[in-house]
Amino acid sequence: MLDRDQTPPFSLPLSGPSAADRGPEPSVTGAHAAPPPPCGVHSCGIPVPGEGRKTIRARMAILIAPLLLVFALLAVRLTRIHVLESEHWQETAEAQRRSIERKPAPRGELKDKNNVVLVQSLKRETVIADVEILKDPAAAARALAPLLALEESALAGRMERAAAARKDNRSGPRVIYLARNVEPETAEKIQALKIRGIALEDGFKRLYPQGPLACHLLGWAGIDGGKEGLELKLDGMLRGVPGYYTYERDAARRPISRGDGESYTPQAHAPRPGLNVTLTIDAGIQFVCEEELEKIVAQFHPKGATALAMDVRTGAIVAMANYPNFDPNQPGDSGYAERRNRAVTDMYEPGSTFKTFIAAVALEKGACRRNERFDCENGVWRVPWRTLHDSHAYGMLTFDEALVHSSNIWAAKVGMRMGLDGTYDLVRSFGFGERTQVDLPGESPGLVRPRKSWTKDSLLSVPMGQEICVTPLQLVNAYSAMVNGGVLLRPHVVEEIHSPRGETLYRMQPQAVRRVISPETSRAMREILVRVVEEGTGRNAWCKEYAIGGKTGTAQKVENGRYSHDKFVGSFCGFAPAEAPRLVCLVTVDEPERSKGYYGGTVAAPAVREILRRGLSALKVPERTPQEQAAAEKAFKFRRAGGGD
Repeated sequence: MLDRDQTPPFSLPLSGPSAADRGPEPSVTGAHAAPPPPCGVHSCGIPVPGEGRKTIRARMAILIAPLLLVFALLAVRLTRIHVLESEHWQETAEAQRRSIERKPAPRGELKDKNNVVLVQSLKRETVIADVEILKDPAAAARALAPLLALEESALAGRMERAAAARKDNRSGPRVIYLARNVEPETAEKIQALKIRGIALEDGFKRLYPQGPLACHLLGWAGIDGGKEGLELKLDGMLRGVPGYYTYERDAARRPISRGDGESYTPQAHAPRPGLNVTLTIDAGIQFVCEEELEKIVAQFHPKGATALAMDVRTGAIVAMANYPNFDPNQPGDSGYAERRNRAVTDMYEPGSTFKTFIAAVALEKGACRRNERFDCENGVWRVPWRTLHDSHAYGMLTFDEALVHSSNIWAAKVGMRMGLDGTYDLVRSFGFGERTQVDLPGESPGLVRPRKSWTKDSLLSVPMGQEICVTPLQLVNAYSAMVNGGVLLRPHVVEEIHSPRGETLYRMQPQAVRRVISPETSRAMREILVRVVEEGTGRNAWCKEYAIGGKTGTAQKVENGRYSHDKFVGSFCGFAPAEAPRLVCLVTVDEPERSKGYYGGTVAAPAVREILRRGLSALKVPERTPQEQAAAEKAFKFRRAGGGD
């Protein structure tokens, strides 16, 4: 360091000496010559003022211009965001801090005609885990497993795998479901644990309090709606409209408090429950039908069975039962065979139950008279292209007697009088070959071949109930028209529809499809069919309390293109009271064990008797007086009739 007064060892003059003082410049040549100074720089290294500024400005322009461009673009973008797109970005910001929580709506109830609850929804909770917030899945599983009756390791594994998937690529779900249909008491215990990342969602469980009762008709519903039966058919009315509410939340999805312990909730819409439906089903009569099917199964070991009961005055179905059945509370424990509603989906050849219709139309058209006698050929009738047989060797029988004893030969002769066109028309007039338009899903139209496909053999087969296929619902509906005065009605199971507040929004009225026979012919057919029960093949359907009429049927099943001699469908369709019918009932038994019995009069008629007797009693239809019962029983015991169909 030098003191201020010291002279430095060297110094540069502020201005150089004059040229005279310096003398001549030395000449430097050759390899030792210095290179010329760069442009704009003095030979001593000091920049030249004019040229240096230009270079610096150029360099600064090159550096600053892109920055200015970037700032200009940012300004344009900011202007666009704040002026032109401000509304959009305000909405986006609101959406980022606002959460919407869905509130499910309970499905509507289904009740029978007497207000017995068949289907209802109960409030339940769903336990969920937010794997981004949940810090310790193992600890959460340890606390939840005993309450949810789940394995701790399995529960922890589900949450850990979901958290890992979310952390790796964020493609996995953030929220996973741990348990559904949690009871309210259990939900309160889970809520009290206050596990961050574990939450509850409102939900409902579909409950069928009567268990398997009317299961095929009711169907069942899952978490996303109706799956089968009325639950599927009426899903749009039953499901209701979900509600929701919105709230502001923080980054952890927690509601932002307003300071008074409540979250800020700008919008809330309460869920609207589904509509409630009253059915035409009578739970008491339905129980009787299912009980009778159980007896048939225990005695005859069939492959399947169906029972149907209908109000002949309105077309209202009061009972519909099938075997096998299932529990709609646990639909996963059954297969399609158990859940199928055979009454509307399955079709079969009706056999001798169809003879009633050929008889009715023959009387209606004047092709036959009730007192007319027919030669039943002693049980065997040979025509050029076919041979027909009766189960018994009958000779001359009147029209009524031939139907009472279910003669195949008589039915074929009546069919030949009607002709192909007449027989085809009667089949279609009673609704066979088309859907009844019942308010149930999955209905089959049956099978009736086009008229052009019928042959001369059809004149013999169709009157006996062969060559066509019907559903149980079609047959019971046609019998209803047969005995109610001759009017074919549209069957239905929905009686009324109510709002959640109890207002009646819809009430079903009987819907006539068309008239098929006159009231006089209907009355004549009732008289003949009562004789079938009192004297003929339907004797096992007789009871002293009510006058019952009906017709038996035993149809061979087709196997490998030929009629089987081992597999049958036994059936009986009856109605009561005979003088003023109220109910018609059909029972079909598919492939009963042959060694135990297979005729319709054996396997089905007793069940129809009990369903009609107990059903009419439940409906408070007056029975015969004690004196009338005694007289009817005495007459029945002394009456003798043959037939085995």
